[in-house]
Amino acid sequence: MTKRIKTYLLTGFLGAGKTTLLNHLLSRSKSELNYVIENEFGKSSVDAELVIKNYNKLFELNNGCICCSLDNELIEVLVQMIQADTLPDNLFIEASGVADAGQLASIFKREDVIQYFDFQQVVCMVDAENFEDRVQEVPEMFRQIVASDLILINKTDLVQEKYAESVKSEIESINPLAKTALTTFGKFDFDLFDSSAESILTKIDQSKLDAIKPAHRMKSIAMEVPFEFDRDQLYAVLSTSIFLYYHQLYRIKGFVKLKGEDQAVLVQSTGNKLTISNQYKKNESQKLVLIFIGRDIERKGIERLIHNAISSKLKASTI
Repeated sequence: MTKRIKTYLLTGFLGAGKTTLLNHLLSRSKSELNYVIENEFGKSSVDAELVIKNYNKLFELNNGCICCSLDNELIEVLVQMIQADTLPDNLFIEASGVADAGQLASIFKREDVIQYFDFQQVVCMVDAENFEDRVQEVPEMFRQIVASDLILINKTDLVQEKYAESVKSEIESINPLAKTALTTFGKFDFDLFDSSAESILTKIDQSKLDAIKPAHRMKSIAMEVPFEFDRDQLYAVLSTSIFLYYHQLYRIKGFVKLKGEDQAVLVQSTGNKLTISNQYKKNESQKLVLIFIGRDIERKGIERLIHNAISSKLKASTI
């Protein structure tokens, strides 16, 4: 019988900690042959640069949301895998933050795919700090929770214990069939991950998922930034923007050069917090780009943010 590739789908809304979780799983499985599929919402990739290289091959799908427009491209990648001389032991798929996990996982229920891929489970990362605000306004996040087998409520160190427990209770009411756990920095009891229970997608009524129609007004705008920023000014402009437009601008991530620093730095936001960090794998040819993901955002507004961040005088940012 043909060896079947164990397949895991990592899902969760923007900034929940999927790449950190992926790195934990790859580190744990580094003695095995691991393939990774990285998908980002938009044509530019940042997350692939942040994956620790405990994998044997990485595929990037960056033309859109993996749940819809990339179905054919995903199948093409799967075909490449099964044609390899040696099949991987594991396939980890990190879907975009707005992916439809149920629709994506359904690909692995196809008879022609089942022959080669042994779908294990959908793991959903939830940002405890931003869950309450996002779950009501973002249908994609709700669908991800409903379709998941294991839900990890991450960043619990940033909220009170009582609040984290209330988030856990609400998630369990949304999806009573899933296993749930509170986590910090994506660390959790791997016994939950190793469970061989049948995927939840075989137990739930797909029509219930289909009834939750995403109001897809999300956009991803990539801006090349081939110039040097002042660290304080960049931080002030971007952090002010995500605070003022918290319900519109969901995620900023990318690499920039700062005055007085040799290496590009990683800029990323989660919720209303912005970080500028040197802690990532260095790549001298790293493309300098900032990616903005949000609801109803426009390129002209993003261009104004960049202009404010490089202008000589600090200005209030507007979208």
